Amino acid sequence: MKNIFLISFVAALVLVTLACGTIAPTAAPTSNVEDVLATQVAGTLTALATVAPEPATAKPPEASPTSAPTPPPAPQPLRVAYVKDGNVWLWTDGFGAAQLTAIGSVQEVRLSDDGQVLAYVRESIPFEPEIYAINRDGSGDRLLVGAADFLATYSGDPAYAPNGIGVYQMDWRPGSHELYYNTRPLFEGPGLGCYNDLRAVNADTLAQTVFFGRDEGGLFYFSPDGAQLALVTPTSVSLANADGSNLRRDVLTFDSVITYSEYLYYPHPVWATDSSGLRIAIPPADPMLSPLPPTSLWYLPIDGSPAIFSGTIQAMLFAWPDTAISPDLNRVGYARPFGSPSDNLRELHLANADASGDTFFTSGEGVEFLGWLPDSTQFVFVMRGSDAMSGVHIGSLGSGYTTISSDPAMIRDIRWVDSTRFIYLWHSGDNWELRTSVLGGGGMLLDSGQIGSYDYSN
Repeated sequence: MKNIFLISFVAALVLVTLACGTIAPTAAPTSNVEDVLATQVAGTLTALATVAPEPATAKPPEASPTSAPTPPPAPQPLRVAYVKDGNVWLWTDGFGAAQLTAIGSVQEVRLSDDGQVLAYVRESIPFEPEIYAINRDGSGDRLLVGAADFLATYSGDPAYAPNGIGVYQMDWRPGSHELYYNTRPLFEGPGLGCYNDLRAVNADTLAQTVFFGRDEGGLFYFSPDGAQLALVTPTSVSLANADGSNLRRDVLTFDSVITYSEYLYYPHPVWATDSSGLRIAIPPADPMLSPLPPTSLWYLPIDGSPAIFSGTIQAMLFAWPDTAISPDLNRVGYARPFGSPSDNLRELHLANADASGDTFFTSGEGVEFLGWLPDSTQFVFVMRGSDAMSGVHIGSLGSGYTTISSDPAMIRDIRWVDSTRFIYLWHSGDNWELRTSVLGGGGMLLDSGQIGSYDYSN
């Protein structure tokens, strides 16, 4: 009897529930968003989250809850930070140029990957440089490293202290607002040296970090993922995590290269795009010997094991760019001298990264290989002579070349945004013009004046 009563009670309860019908879900409220793109994305997510009510007589289907798809991040416009007439400017695609500082005396500028923060070096008092940061809208101008901070890094004999201490190299750690830098002595007169240290400052928190003291670090090159860095001195390459841990000292050592000048030569490694390793070319100790000694090619694993020798090429040191190794690490481009030294004749060669497959591309007076495009199949070279080929050109593997400037002295500091678009400085009378161009035609003038250092994010 108890079971019969229980069954009857449950049945009655079900009938009452069906008579009342199902409750339709309430649509998620929308909110006003200033950014148009954010409004569109929010509307899309609201539509995805809203479920139409089931008919009153139908039982709602059972389904496991799912999350609305995450929209891709909005594309970032091209931004170019630059120093003009001693102040910091920022050009933004679609908006134009804006002046961010007005006090003057700015020497260098670096733009963070996300385009939000600009770091710059200002030396308003001789031999007392300082590093500042400013937000891209001109707000939050703040001191990161003061002149007193730089002077405090010196620990040598006071009798040999320099006139001041400044920045040798600075750059943002990829994907962060951490500015890494090393220092150099400042003297009256010629000369350029580096203390081979490594320091950082966070542009958001202002926290300063010393990773490696004097002669413990070197010039630094971040892996694309920002997790590792290569530390280069005039005689060695070491690897470390970006936070200074897991130091793999001297994975490659070599003889110092004579430059016949007041500076020391630092070779430039090129990281694989997936951060799995890097390649580097080491010139001979005396690049002025005849016949020309070979330049050696090396591959450096990131596990700290010794560097792997790849081969040799006959490259000229003083026509050897930092970007001679292609971004995919598969090729190398270089200039090789021939004929009488007084004629300054050179051949342009391309080879595989192990020096195999060496091929002649062109020859002429003052030929130099300037670097690879991001696609690793095209490259920039210059010819400084009096013949018809004089100028700056874009060459292609297994093909010819196109000319982007017939005057090799007019165009400087070419940087590639992608494999078709590039930024450069153009010499125009007493001023410089900052421009962008697209292979095959098109481009624009960003600004003109006394323009020096520039950087970009995209």
